[in-house]
Amino acid sequence: MSEAASTDLIIALPSVPSVATFTDEAEFDKLYDAILKKVDEHKPDVSTKKGRDEIKSLAFKIAKTKVALDKQGLALTGEWRENTKKVNATRTKIEERLEALQTMVRKPLTDWEDAEEARVKSLKDRFAALDAGRADANCSSEQIATVLAEIEATEIGDDWDEYRDEAGIAKDRAVNALRQNLAAAKKREDDARELEELRALKAAKEEEDRQRREDEEAAEKLRERAALARQYIEDVEKGFIGGELQPYGILIYELERKLPPLIDELGMHAEQLHALRKSALATVTLAMERHAAADAAKAEEERKATAERVEREAKEAAAQKQAEDEARHASEVAAAAQAERDKIEAERKADEDARAKREADAAHRFEIAKDIADALRTMSGRATPEAIAEALINGEIPHCTVEM
Repeated sequence: MSEAASTDLIIALPSVPSVATFTDEAEFDKLYDAILKKVDEHKPDVSTKKGRDEIKSLAFKIAKTKVALDKQGLALTGEWRENTKKVNATRTKIEERLEALQTMVRKPLTDWEDAEEARVKSLKDRFAALDAGRADANCSSEQIATVLAEIEATEIGDDWDEYRDEAGIAKDRAVNALRQNLAAAKKREDDARELEELRALKAAKEEEDRQRREDEEAAEKLRERAALARQYIEDVEKGFIGGELQPYGILIYELERKLPPLIDELGMHAEQLHALRKSALATVTLAMERHAAADAAKAEEERKATAERVEREAKEAAAQKQAEDEARHASEVAAAAQAERDKIEAERKADEDARAKREADAAHRFEIAKDIADALRTMSGRATPEAIAEALINGEIPHCTVEM
């Protein structure tokens, strides 16, 4: 092994591989102890660059020694096939122990490097907290104020190390930007709050007017429905539904089952209508009982058919009534909407006509005043009270008349 190459190793190795080193564990232990002695002689110092470089150099020499021994072991396997197993085992041991030793030797430097990396990362993380972009002018004033308070409370001391000056500049810049953002956000929120209050007042007034109109419309519709229901009950009592004479079964079905839930929806009119319905039901029932004795057999056969027809016609009547109610409701809503639009258009036109009249009156007044002023100017120095009075009497002042 050359002199230059040997200086890269932690200890000198024979140029010719020693078989004992790889076959005799005791011999290898002696070699390892010699390496360990060299390591123990070194006192690691990470406080200076020279000390850190020495640690790095020592770890490098251990790695080079490991590689050199591994190469010698490989050379011996070519000559000594019978010792291959022992040599490979020793190579593994060399690799494990010297790698562990390398790690141990370099640990002070590695620990320092990790600590330095953590320190710099911590400073960069703290520096990021000074970014005004954490709360721009579009954020809420509360959020901006919170970030501003955090940054204002951040002390820029010696613990910032090499970032101290830069951190101070960043803090001042962020505080100024956040104060501007806070002022803008507060103004925006005040404007929005005022606008919301105005909208709420307008909406409350509109809702009050709408509710009043709906109540009035609902009461009128209820009266109309009650009148229709009263007429309907009277028709059913007479035996008619939709202008056609109906069997007793359908009449009773209408009065007993279909009408009660519909009448219940008519509020203050329900009690009177229920009384009328019960009276009609009693009348129809009595009439049905009088006819039952005469045509009991025929009625029994027809009852089944009647029941099916009653149910079908009831559903159709309900569907028809629902369709009519929906159509009537849609028509009423459309009429109300058109009336409201007409009202708004009329109010707008009235405002425009009034404004046009005021502008025309003002223009006419200006022209009259100008004519009078021009007439007075023509009198020049003669515009004494007496002369003006004479001019008025003689009709020389336009737009002015004197009654004698």
